[in-house]
Amino acid sequence: MSDIRVVLEREERQIHDNVMAMAKLAAEALEKATDSLMSQNAELAEEVVGEDARVNALMRIVENECLEALALQQPVARDLRAIIASLQIATDLERIADHGKSIASIVLGMDGSSFDGPLDRIAEMEDTCQNMLTRVMEAYENRDAALARAAAADDNTVDDLDEQAVSSLMMKLMTAPDVGMHATHLLWIAYHLERVGDRVTNIAERVVFMVNAETPDLD
Repeated sequence: MSDIRVVLEREERQIHDNVMAMAKLAAEALEKATDSLMSQNAELAEEVVGEDARVNALMRIVENECLEALALQQPVARDLRAIIASLQIATDLERIADHGKSIASIVLGMDGSSFDGPLDRIAEMEDTCQNMLTRVMEAYENRDAALARAAAADDNTVDDLDEQAVSSLMMKLMTAPDVGMHATHLLWIAYHLERVGDRVTNIAERVVFMVNAETPDLD
């Protein structure tokens, strides 16, 4: 094996490890943000907001590693796809963490009063997104295009749950205007979770591209 090949494989492994670390942080942000909503735990929400800097720092590291590998090693074919896909996946993971931060910020703006909203659907949305993220990152790690496609398919479930939550909240806004602010907060939280499903679908598309050199539309 040539020295150039050894260096390229080492750099790809480092990029891979940092992308997987980003996925772990993004999943934790999403889980903690949703938990802070369910428990109205401001301290936990503040923790999510504060930890977002760690994801941003890893994003900058991955960007630099990918650009350096592209410039100095001049990868082709499979290696080139892996580096490009990893950079795109890191971008989507950073945005998933941002959605978690946004949910936590919304929780910090809530008054903590009880409210008969569709929290069960919101919790199910988060659970489905977590399952999607786990499977798509497994697909990334194992270069499994079929698993990536299967993970993306569950975005339909997230969309259905979002529609149910929005319908319930809009009815609340029409029939109980006194809970308008609380309902609006939950509408925004449902929006952010729906966008997480879309981000995971983007990651699935990057994995398929990395493995098969295809650019599918999995929406």
